[in-house]
Amino acid sequence: MLFCLGLFCLSARAESKEVTIGMGNFAPYYIAEGETGIFTDIIAAVFHELPDYEPVFVFGRPNNRLWQDFSRRKVDAVSNLFDSVEVGGCRSDPVFRFRDVAITHVETELSLQKIEDLKGLNIIAFQGAKEFFGPEFSSIAQESIFSVASEPGVQAQALWDGRVDVSVGDLFIFLNSLKKISGNDASASMFKIHDILPVVYSRMGFWDDRLCAEFNRALQKIKDNGEYEKIYDRYLRLLGVEANLGS
Repeated sequence: MLFCLGLFCLSARAESKEVTIGMGNFAPYYIAEGETGIFTDIIAAVFHELPDYEPVFVFGRPNNRLWQDFSRRKVDAVSNLFDSVEVGGCRSDPVFRFRDVAITHVETELSLQKIEDLKGLNIIAFQGAKEFFGPEFSSIAQESIFSVASEPGVQAQALWDGRVDVSVGDLFIFLNSLKKISGNDASASMFKIHDILPVVYSRMGFWDDRLCAEFNRALQKIKDNGEYEKIYDRYLRLLGVEANLGS
């Protein structure tokens, strides 16, 4: 009986349709080694509910290359598709949640309750932050000491060294960068997280409308059963955050 079940499983796997998915290149959302990362794990969890399909991840693409490859149909699907990107195909429901925040040293005792509270501070952010966060943030940046990081590790290093008052960007990327540059000297508890920026989601894109609809149903299932949030919580713990740090 067990032998038959094993043959059935092998047969089912063999009959699954492969779906090539364009994947990004920034940790901890995408980690090519071991095919893991927050976004990868979310996609894998959804496809676990879709046994007729087998995801094949194509890692290492920057965003523009991701969208270009999808537009040229070099892949069957694409991750991290923003609403502002003009490509064809079917867009899924919102899938990937970014957590953009302002981060300060606890010892500075800064209290940031709204974006306007950033005015006059020494701010470092990622490339394109002014456009990404919109007119209010852009205006505040003009009235502050504002610098742009060439890559995520620069933001974490600048705040760790005390060269800036606040780092603005994604929480998970900051914590991942901090872990790399500071070794065992720093911990997440040394920093204060201020949730003053809007939550941003991106989507999956598919050329197959039927798969797109099935993906949406499976996505809702892992949200309803709590698996979706568990993935984010697991990576927070891996990055040294045991609780939801607030402002």
